[in-house]
Amino acid sequence: MRLAYKTFGEGPTVLLIHGGAEDAEMLAPQAAALAASGWRAVAYDRRGTGSSTREDWPGKGADQHADDAAELLRELGASHAAPATVLGFSSGGVVALAVAARHPDLVREAIAWEPATLGVLPGGAEIHASINAAGDRHLAEHPEDWVGAFRVTLTVLSEGRADLDGPEVTRMSANAEAVMRDDAQLITRHTFAPGELPAGKVVVAIGAGANALHRQIAECLAEQHGVPLVPVPDADDHEIYLSQPDVLASFLATRLAPR
Repeated sequence: MRLAYKTFGEGPTVLLIHGGAEDAEMLAPQAAALAASGWRAVAYDRRGTGSSTREDWPGKGADQHADDAAELLRELGASHAAPATVLGFSSGGVVALAVAARHPDLVREAIAWEPATLGVLPGGAEIHASINAAGDRHLAEHPEDWVGAFRVTLTVLSEGRADLDGPEVTRMSANAEAVMRDDAQLITRHTFAPGELPAGKVVVAIGAGANALHRQIAECLAEQHGVPLVPVPDADDHEIYLSQPDVLASFLATRLAPR
C-alpha cells in the first residue's frame, strides 16, 4: 500500500484527512495556510483516491483509513513521545475520530470538522439509506457511472442547490468513484462504541453556518461520547477549508500552545 502525500512548512505535525470527492491537491491551500501559521501540515490522498494505490479497496471503511493514517504518521515521526494533531474534514472527520480510537498513542488531538458520522444519529441507518437511495438507483440503471451517481447524490445532499456544472463539482467529479464506493457506502455509516473515543484527545469543530444535519451529528457525538463541541464562529460554510483556508488556520493557531 502506498499513500501519496505532500508536506508544507515546519513545526508541530498536523495530518489533514480529506472528505468525500476530495483529495490532497484540493487541501493544498488549507495546508499552506496552516504552514504559514507554524505547523508542518501534511495532506495525503486516502487509499483509493488520487495517486494513492487501491489494494484491498474499498475494504473496511473508516477503520482501514485510520490504520493507513497511523502508518503515515509513524513514517512522519509520530510516536507516543511525539504525537501529532489529526484534522479531518466531513467524512475525513470520521476517519480522524477512528485514528484517535484505534491509535491514541500517536494522537495529540483529533479534530473532526463537521464529521459525517450518520451512524451516530437516531435512525442513522434509515437516514443513510435515504440519502444514498437516488445514487444507488442511478448505479443500478447505469453501472459504474460514478460521476452521474455522484451528481445525483450531491443534488439530494444540497436539496437541489448544488451547481453541478460549476468548477468545484467538476473538480470533485474526478474522485466520484471513491466517494460513491467508499465514503457514501462505508465511512458515513460508521459508529463508535461507548468509551471508544479517548478522553481528552478528541474534539468536534463546527461552524456557525453548519446545516441541521451536521449540527445534529455533532450534538449526538458530544452527548453519546462526551466529546467537546468547539464552535468556529467565522466558519459559515461546511467546506470552509476549501473556500477560506485562513479561517481554520486561525482556529488551529490557538491550539499550538501546550495544553
